[in-house]
Formats: sequence, C-alpha cells, structure tokens
Amino acid sequence: MHIEWRDVLCLQRKVSPYSRRNDFVIRRLVYWATLVLLVLGLVDSAPAGRSRSGIHRKRTASSERGVAASKARVRPPALGESLMLPRSGRLDRQADSDIFGLRAASAVLMDANSGVVLYERSPDAARPPASVTKILTALVILEHGQLTDTVTVKPAAAQTGGHRLGLRAGQRISLGDLLTAILIRSANDAAVAAAEHVGGSLGVSVALMNDKAADIGMANSRFSNPHGLDEPFHYTTARDMATLTRVALDNPTFAELVRTRQARVTIWNPGRRSFVPRARIVLSHKRLLGQLEGADGVKTGYTDSAGRCLVASASRGAAG
Repeated sequence: MHIEWRDVLCLQRKVSPYSRRNDFVIRRLVYWATLVLLVLGLVDSAPAGRSRSGIHRKRTASSERGVAASKARVRPPALGESLMLPRSGRLDRQADSDIFGLRAASAVLMDANSGVVLYERSPDAARPPASVTKILTALVILEHGQLTDTVTVKPAAAQTGGHRLGLRAGQRISLGDLLTAILIRSANDAAVAAAEHVGGSLGVSVALMNDKAADIGMANSRFSNPHGLDEPFHYTTARDMATLTRVALDNPTFAELVRTRQARVTIWNPGRRSFVPRARIVLSHKRLLGQLEGADGVKTGYTDSAGRCLVASASRGAAG
C-alpha cells in the first residue's frame, strides 16, 4: 500500500539544433530555463528572507556585498521507475531519489497483509487529506447504512462544491449509488447526501468517522467533513491512511468499487405525478488502473492546501 502526498511529475522536451535559427532559439530557451531554475531555487530554499530587487546600481565604496547561493538539483527518473515496488527492507534517505524519484512530502509503503512498513517519509506529519477522506466516509456508510435505502437529496448536499455528481435538492437516489459515486467519481455532493442519511445529520456522521478512526488506531487524524474539502481541523497522516485502507480493503464491496473504472447510477427526478429515472455514467480518476501491473485501487485527491494525494494498492503473485 503506497501513500504519496503532493507528488509532482516534470516533463522535459528536447530541441534539436538543425539550423542557425534553431541555435538562436536554443540560446533563448537556455537563458529562460536558467532564469526559471534560479527562481525555483530561491523559492525552494525556504525559510530564506526576500532579497532586494536586482536593479543595476552604480558601484560605490559602501556598496552592499552580494551573496549567491546555488542548489544542486537531481533530475527525476522516468515515471515508470517511481511506480516500482521495493523487494524488502527499509530504504535510507540517500537512496530515496535514486529508487523512487519521490517528491511527496509524506509517504508510506506498507505490506497490506502484515502491516509491515517497507518505506516511509514523514509518515506521522499531519496534512490535509483532500478526497482520500472518502475512504473513511465509505467505511462508515458500509458499517452504518443499508445500501438499498432510498436517499432524498437535501439542500446542503446540492450546494456542495468541487467534484460533483450534479445532485439537486429533492432528487432521490439509492445509498448504494451514492457510495458508487463517492468512490469512483469522488463526488462531494454524494458524500454529503450519504453522510446526512446515515448519521441523521452531518455532525453525527462526522462524529462516527472520528470514532471509527480512533477505533482502528488512527492516532494523528481528525476529520471535519465527509468529502475532504479544506477545513482548519481536518487532517490525517500517511501512516494513518495506510492503516485505514488496510481495514477498508477487507470489505468486499469497498474493494470492488475502488478497482472499478466506470459504473452506472440512477438519479430519480421529481415529476408532475411521479419520480422519473435518469441514468448517469461515473468514471474513475485513478490512472494507475490498467497501467500498473496489479493495481487495484484505491483513491486520489486534490485541494489547494493538500496538493495531489494518492492512496494506491497493488497485488502481485499468489495470495499468501
């Protein structure tokens, strides 16, 4: 089980010098590339103070001394290398970039069967989890709800922003279809509608989430909503998310949904005399499905504060 936070992929385009015009273009590209790298180097070297502007000044006897600092950068390996799973053992910091090319702020690689941690980076640092929150939301729905229930959408769910199923107040949908939209489409409005139904209110459902987190040993996590949009007291850690996902994958319904790439749900719209069904196809955001051998879920997420988040699972070889 591999948890990555704020992972960044950089692509580089090559230019071939076939003419003088291309030579000129290359020189300009090198100039701007050097300038960009310098700016990035200054940004990355926090907590450095802001320097004064570099406007050319006449030299005087009392001119200020300029200090230049450069920061070595390591070119990241190809994308395929960052998806390789280590055979065994814990990696040291010096080997991090060589083996994974990992730029995540926090990460954990865990054996799902034994719970043994094979690799970690800042595993207990509290960070906003974005939509990977929905792993816990789904687990609470499965443990406290009946998937055959019919849910009437309330205004709070219909007004929830971000990734949506497009629910409107007064529509009806089964709890099972809401769960499908939560885990495949990552629909925030579906998460709120399901949470309000299962808990009776949003507050009670969030309390159930925090109770479940405590029960399974998520010692450094606190949740304030069922969808993962940024809030001040909504955070978790890479280790806690790995612990949660091990538990969630033991549920067959959860395991089936997180490895599904698309599904059909039905939304019932109020009509003049009765409710009218409307089918929707929901598609998964999980790009590893079908691209990485053995990939079988689990959840992606993104917000401005959290950055890009990933909880992924892969299985290879015979089950032990």
